[in-house]
Amino acid sequence: MTDSPATVAIQGEAKRTPRWRRRLFRNPLAVFGVTVISFFLVVVALAPFLAPYPPTQQSLRATYIPPGVGVSFRGPEGQFGIWVNPVTRSPVGGVRVDDSEAYPVRLLVRGDPWTWMFGLIGSDLRLFGVDGPVRFYALGTDEQGRDLLSRLIHGAWISLFIGLISIAIGIGVGVPAGAISGFLGGTTDMIVQRVIDTLLAFPGILLAIVLVATFGTGLGNVMIAVGVASVPIYARLVRGSVLQVKNREYVEAAAALGRRRLPTLFHHVIPNVMAPIIVQSSLQMATAILFAAGLGFLGLGARPPQPEWGLMLARGREYLAVAPHVATFPGLAIVFVVLGFNLLGDALRDALDPRM
Repeated sequence: MTDSPATVAIQGEAKRTPRWRRRLFRNPLAVFGVTVISFFLVVVALAPFLAPYPPTQQSLRATYIPPGVGVSFRGPEGQFGIWVNPVTRSPVGGVRVDDSEAYPVRLLVRGDPWTWMFGLIGSDLRLFGVDGPVRFYALGTDEQGRDLLSRLIHGAWISLFIGLISIAIGIGVGVPAGAISGFLGGTTDMIVQRVIDTLLAFPGILLAIVLVATFGTGLGNVMIAVGVASVPIYARLVRGSVLQVKNREYVEAAAALGRRRLPTLFHHVIPNVMAPIIVQSSLQMATAILFAAGLGFLGLGARPPQPEWGLMLARGREYLAVAPHVATFPGLAIVFVVLGFNLLGDALRDALDPRM
């Protein structure tokens, strides 16, 4: 009995799909991790369009507004939709909602002009906004009346950018150092490994704190500090992988053909140790975001009024008694993005392991 054309086509597609990719997407935790990361990437790409207001825009008459206050799902005449009442906070009376007025929330509204992607994109169109002289605080406001949702959306760009640059520094320095150390061996290996041992003697977050305290605060120094803290991890990982493959037949064949050692290393050895580097990069991305948030929480990272999640968390802890949402939502954002990268890294490690 012959298979149907549809069955043959499915089998052919399965053969063309890499086995590790099939194993990866059969893992429900990996799918969840990819979904979370994809969500944050979309948020980063469309941040000014998704954010209803600029992240630094203040309204001192609307400080510490809790999430959802002044929002209803029925209009003045019973219309369905999302309607917003004017909300203010006074030092004596607390939060006040004016029920005599209500304004509808509309999709695709015109607001404050914005630019994005280093000025390449600009518009005044936003995903949603209020059709009236009030503001819609979906997640509430902070101590200066800034919209918390807008700050979280713009903070995603800062956190992911810090992670990407830090990983680039770690790979750019750690991978060549570990590869040269393992491939050349001898005195070179001994010198490089002693430097790596010195860096590993400090916990990663402590090393980052020392570097930031030495060179000053700011996002640039935070990225450098977190990147330097990841260099010994990549160096040790790549050195171990290079030691496993440097005596393989294709490396010996390249040497027999007269290839020099460093071209052999970068053209034949490093491409064959990329799997653990990819896995480590996913896991290290989560660590870098966590380190950056920790530095921001300690006051050594981003400077106010930048909407960095760690800094927002640090400012929010001062107002837990009156406005717990100010610290809760940045903390949840950090948890989810770190969880997404950790789940993806664990799933990639299982999918790329040839022993599985």
